[in-house]
Amino acid sequence: MNPAAARPIGAFEVGGAIEVEYDAAGGPGVFGDPTGPELDAAKGGRFQEFERNASIYWNAVDGAHPVTGFIRDKWRALGAENGGLGYPVTGESSTPGKPGRYSHFQHGSIYWSVGTAAHQIGGVIRDKWAPVGWENSPLGFPITDEGSTSQGDGRFNLFEGGAIYWSKSTGSNVIWGAIRDQWVAAGGETGRYGLPKGDEYDYEGGKAQDFQGGKITWQP
Repeated sequence: MNPAAARPIGAFEVGGAIEVEYDAAGGPGVFGDPTGPELDAAKGGRFQEFERNASIYWNAVDGAHPVTGFIRDKWRALGAENGGLGYPVTGESSTPGKPGRYSHFQHGSIYWSVGTAAHQIGGVIRDKWAPVGWENSPLGFPITDEGSTSQGDGRFNLFEGGAIYWSKSTGSNVIWGAIRDQWVAAGGETGRYGLPKGDEYDYEGGKAQDFQGGKITWQP
């Protein structure tokens, strides 16, 4: 960062890598004027606030990236750069297909849509969601942040159309549709079946899925 290169924009100066990102991402038309000076962030980073519910954060590893709107609100509720997500590594983008927005961070992502609000997803659960088709899959957008299972031995995210559950012993698995309905009716993760041990698969003209406590089948 180079404060000597800063230029005045409204009542405050914008300089260095934050200035470069500010101009590249749309300048005053996107961010408005700065509402304060550039300030220190955690772990040697820097940030600056702007009028249109936006901030630009910088760190030496990932450079400068904006965080805005509902995604910024969620990120800050989770601890901002000091939280589990860390610093932003991309700007905010539109989701392909279904309308929504997302930003990627050092340790995960935040996805937002009108019907689901903003939620965090990361790690092995995000890795599982990706090949299924992200928000364009039958799972859709996340409707919760990642949470711990009731027994504390796993993690999960709920989605518009299902869920992904992970534990060390079972790995990451998708559960959705009629099989999930039966599983929930039987008590979900704390019921007789426990956690899914794999994704659903074709079975005798229908579908089946294996769980820690048995198999659930579905016929059309």
